[in-house]
Amino acid sequence: MDAEARRILEFGKVLDILARYAATSMGKRKARALSPAQQPEQAQRRLQETTEMANAFREGYALPLGSVDDVTSHVDRARSGGGPLEPAVLGNVATCLETAERVAQSLARQGRTYPALTRLGQSIPTCRELTDRIRGAVDVNDRVKDEASAELRRIRRGIQRLRKQIEGTLRGLIENPEVRPHLQYPNPTMCRDRYVLPVNSYSKKAVNGLVHGSSDSGATLYIEPMAVVQTGNELSEAIGEEEDEVRRILWELTRAVGAEADNIKAATERLGEVDLVRARARMSNAFDMCAPEVTRGRTLELRKARHPLLLWLTRPEETRLPERGDLDFESVVPLDVRLGDDFDVLMITGPNTGGKTVVLKSMGLACLMAHSGLHVAAEHATVPSYDAIFADIGDEQSLEQSLSTFSSHMSHIVRVLKHATPRSLVLLDELGAGTDPAEGSALGEAILRRLVQIGCCAAVVTHLGRLKTFATSRPQVENASMEFDTRTLRPTYRFRIGAPGSSNALEIADRLGLPADMLEQARQLLDTEPRGEYSAMLEDVQKAREEAEERRDRMQYLEDQAEKLKEQYEDVLARLQAEEDRRGADIGFQMRDELERMAQEADRLQQDMGTVHKAWAQRVRSLRDGLRKCLQNIETLLAGHDLERPLEEGDEVYVIKLHKWGTVERVDEGRGRARVKVGNMSVDVELDELQPWGEQPV
Repeated sequence: MDAEARRILEFGKVLDILARYAATSMGKRKARALSPAQQPEQAQRRLQETTEMANAFREGYALPLGSVDDVTSHVDRARSGGGPLEPAVLGNVATCLETAERVAQSLARQGRTYPALTRLGQSIPTCRELTDRIRGAVDVNDRVKDEASAELRRIRRGIQRLRKQIEGTLRGLIENPEVRPHLQYPNPTMCRDRYVLPVNSYSKKAVNGLVHGSSDSGATLYIEPMAVVQTGNELSEAIGEEEDEVRRILWELTRAVGAEADNIKAATERLGEVDLVRARARMSNAFDMCAPEVTRGRTLELRKARHPLLLWLTRPEETRLPERGDLDFESVVPLDVRLGDDFDVLMITGPNTGGKTVVLKSMGLACLMAHSGLHVAAEHATVPSYDAIFADIGDEQSLEQSLSTFSSHMSHIVRVLKHATPRSLVLLDELGAGTDPAEGSALGEAILRRLVQIGCCAAVVTHLGRLKTFATSRPQVENASMEFDTRTLRPTYRFRIGAPGSSNALEIADRLGLPADMLEQARQLLDTEPRGEYSAMLEDVQKAREEAEERRDRMQYLEDQAEKLKEQYEDVLARLQAEEDRRGADIGFQMRDELERMAQEADRLQQDMGTVHKAWAQRVRSLRDGLRKCLQNIETLLAGHDLERPLEEGDEVYVIKLHKWGTVERVDEGRGRARVKVGNMSVDVELDELQPWGEQPV
């Protein structure tokens, strides 16, 4: 994916938020370095891991992953033999390996419920023998244990004996009435690793021994009595032996770590990957995201999508890591957008600060996030497997290259047109702006024509009327707009596909108090401008908007009714195919009438739609065709049970208007009627209103 597009779309800010949900330094680093997958299979694998972890968390699963240090550099040092690892570092290595083993076992237990998590757990290597060896030699306080070797245990016991011997001798001197008065305080102390007594400087000769130092004031001398000098020498020698033995043990453990370097680094790497999946899942649940479907098709569809960075801004200021209840979803207007089905280029218009750029960024971020294995802040998301996403958004003036805003935009667009393919997504903001409107319009239309020629999917923002008109005459291009409330002079941030927007400049000026004569003069000047085709088209679209809304409501009603009939249709189909005559036929006849009514309504709606709203018209056609197909199936099955002879007395028939079964009492072929007994009453019915049902048993 294009690195410049990732920067422009602020994908890095999304990754910074993701990194906050990671628990380890490895996970945070991987989160900030996350990039879109090159292959759709890789994206789908990441998404499956994210989905399973998010579902597991909602079900109460707790991943045993705490704060683990990255030990990779220490392991490399161990392998190179640069020096023995410190006990604290060895303890971190053991903690990392223990965590890896716990996580691997925990994920492996997910079994069939979460197969992707199980595979993730199975990929984590373990080093139980090395872990046990380190824990057997280093304690929780990062000190080499006495049990690390028999020699170390012997040396430390000797050290303990010598210390007790020295301390006993010193206590005797302190309690000696000839010595005690000359001490600054009645306790021995340590000076340069030797046991000493704090003697008043004027009483130096009161204690026979070696002076190892003095206090800052010079009032106290630290004297090692001659009675403990020899024992002190033995203690120093034993301490030296202890240091040598500890160093030998640390070298052995370091070499053992170096021998397992590949497995340890792999375990650390896998823990980072697991932490990244954990972060993606936690962010998904916090932002109420959905699992997008990454497909090889061309259709991009987002339903009730929200910009994740806008949601992030709604968190309480003191909340560092928000959860689901901390974000204000109502304050961010959701977005419905689609692209690549019945049109490839979306022309977005509307007033300034109306949210057009947010639409572009929401689309781009949703695609980048889906390709990276992240869920999308939407109710539903279908994302094509784009080979590249290009974006030119914002007023960027390059001082270093002495480029104006227009030049900067054009340099980006030139690069986009050079590299875009039919599998690319292109997002352009303010096309044709920054120069003379006439030239900008001509240049913008040429760019749009090239995008259509390339066959890529694109969403383009513009204020130029000529470019808005461009969409009306080309089936590959569709208009869209951001709504603006002229009563309140505020944008509603609602996004609509199918109609261009207006800048509403005169309405805003009127509400803000511009004198009426100036407004009238502006309108007269506007009327003299050669707006032509665009002006007429915009007026027609505005006039038809309410009618279009009503038609869409009717369309939605038909879809809802069709969905309700679906289950009944499948049940009837099964009954009729199994020849469960009466019950199946009864429902079948009623359903045939309802399907016929709905199909006729769809036909009328299709005629009303015309070509004003291409996308909705396509949905009506699909619905109508589906209804007709169901109707044909019902008719075929019901017709299969028609009598192959005229009705006779005693035949069982279905009275269509009454939706009831009856028995023929008399047939009058001349009048085209029959008398049928239905329940406790007899009725005269036209033969066309009767549906016979197969031969009756003899």
